[in-house]
Amino acid sequence: MITALRHFLVDSWLGRVIALLVFASFIVLGGTFFSIDGGGIGLSGDVVVQIGSHKVTPIEMQQAIQRQIAYAIQQNGGSPEILKAPQARGELGHTALRSLILTQEGEVAGRRNGLNPSDDTIRSAVFSMPIFQDPTGKFDPQKMEAVLKGNQLDHQSLVNETRSMLYAAATMYSFGQGLVAPNAQVDWMVNFFSHGRVVDMIRLPFSLGEVATQPTAEQLKRYYQNHLWQFRVPEYRHARLVVITAGSVAKTISVSDDDLKAAFAQKMTDPAQAARYNTPELRTVEVLAVTDKALALQIATAWKKGATWDALQKQHPSAIPASLNDARIADFPDPTLGKAVFATEAGAVSDPIQTAAGWSVVHVISVKPAHHANLADMKEGLREDIANARAIPLLQERVRILEEEVAKSATLEQIPADIGAFPLAGTMDERGNIPSGEPAPLPGDAALREALLQQVFSQKKDEPPHIVTQPDGSAFAVLVDNIVPAHQGSYEEMGDKVKEAWLDDARKHAMEQRATSLYQHAKTDGLRRAVDGQGEASLLQKDEHFPRLQQRQDVPALILRAAMEQKEGETVMLQEGDGYWLVNVTGSYEESPSFTTTLRQNITSQLAEAYRSDVRETLGMSYTRSAPPRHFNAALFDDINNRVFSSVSGRFGQ
Repeated sequence: MITALRHFLVDSWLGRVIALLVFASFIVLGGTFFSIDGGGIGLSGDVVVQIGSHKVTPIEMQQAIQRQIAYAIQQNGGSPEILKAPQARGELGHTALRSLILTQEGEVAGRRNGLNPSDDTIRSAVFSMPIFQDPTGKFDPQKMEAVLKGNQLDHQSLVNETRSMLYAAATMYSFGQGLVAPNAQVDWMVNFFSHGRVVDMIRLPFSLGEVATQPTAEQLKRYYQNHLWQFRVPEYRHARLVVITAGSVAKTISVSDDDLKAAFAQKMTDPAQAARYNTPELRTVEVLAVTDKALALQIATAWKKGATWDALQKQHPSAIPASLNDARIADFPDPTLGKAVFATEAGAVSDPIQTAAGWSVVHVISVKPAHHANLADMKEGLREDIANARAIPLLQERVRILEEEVAKSATLEQIPADIGAFPLAGTMDERGNIPSGEPAPLPGDAALREALLQQVFSQKKDEPPHIVTQPDGSAFAVLVDNIVPAHQGSYEEMGDKVKEAWLDDARKHAMEQRATSLYQHAKTDGLRRAVDGQGEASLLQKDEHFPRLQQRQDVPALILRAAMEQKEGETVMLQEGDGYWLVNVTGSYEESPSFTTTLRQNITSQLAEAYRSDVRETLGMSYTRSAPPRHFNAALFDDINNRVFSSVSGRFGQ
């Protein structure tokens, strides 16, 4: 993953960059998911890693991870769903560590080469931060004080962070600006990604296989004897559990109306927070730009009469197409164009609009009205946010109370409900399924559920319960009060399952024969002719488009790969899931001109940035030869990373 630090510096250089890096975590995460007023999540003053003479403290590491998480959420449209990915914790944590090391390496290199940002330079950088500016773009000292105070930061923290960013900008991030992507590489990639595949395909479920006769008792007994492993009954255990998590503790915390009003007011007075909840009017538009007024008038007339955007592009290749989805008025580079767009009704085509670059015609596809947040709509979300934030520091104390209660309750039946622990009981196998085959309703995330199952199936029957704690601070206790050992199910006990298994196999075999017959026909005549007039004709999906860039999610990966890799005219038969698939590539198609234009712009930009990033990455890593990182404390880093992510999970109720 390319670091947030590098992206921010590249995208908007210093002013906006530094502000976002210093404050993004508080803006995106609310600044309340753990205390930063001293020790910071209960960590000591040990050193995470040393670069030159600088020792990275737990607080620095914590804040770097916090920034990285905030950046990831911001890049994901403000949604914390990205944090649920199993690899997110390790990847984001190590990216933050790498970013912190390279930033410090840049500072060491700068000092080694005589660089020393003056007070005036630092002051100028701070004054240029948008987060400290008023609506006219001027520095507002009162706003700066409010932001710092609201996030429990002081002037020295801001100065230190700004100085570090200036060093990084001078020693790494100013290099590579002149690099551009080779035209040949761009052309090849555009051609590849702008051509998709056209496919005929059919899915033949095993369940549609026709079985002419029912099995005899002798056939069923023989099937049972030949497939004994299918009819084993797993070990089942009945267990009583009591679980406590930050989320369950949060449910015991009351939040007053005054707290809600204060939280709402704080969000609405913070421009970045308010922007998350208040959205201006948005418009989705198609634009054609030309240099000649007469041509613009001709395009507008045809467009108003029903011509499509794609058709007009082909008819007027000199016109420059552009499309914007859910655009704000500020998203339009020309103010005159923006005003005209927002003066045009939904579904309408504008008259020619004179801009600084020529003439434009706009089709407004849709309009989303402005939305202004109010306390009533946000009350429940705010209540949950505040309770989750307050639950984090309470969790450890509640676990201690639970431990005392568990010691006094051998049956786990006397646990007070007001501490946030909740009891549950049930019978399950080692895979977490109840006897009917459905998943047991175990609480928490995947890690907690796995830990619960492991404890249930490792603990002895009637062993006194004890507290088991997890890396995120949650805890549980288990009492196993009954065990039914695994055993071979008898033929009489498994009679219905044996018959259903025999029929499933028979249906699958019948469908395999049918699919093979259709496949042999399709290899010579194509899939359409193979199923023409057959019972399977209604299952045929014709002329399905498979784009290369935005790959389809509604078909299995194996089928997707076949559609993209087969030669035109070829048919393949595949088994996937509970059915057979026949996939016939019939041709290819070309994406729209507007798609291709946007694609070329994006590829050109992204390739150039990739080359620039490689230069900076190489430069940054070269600094480590002169001042290699030393004394890396992996255990402390892991502890900090786990604690920060646990705090974030509680903040978002995950």
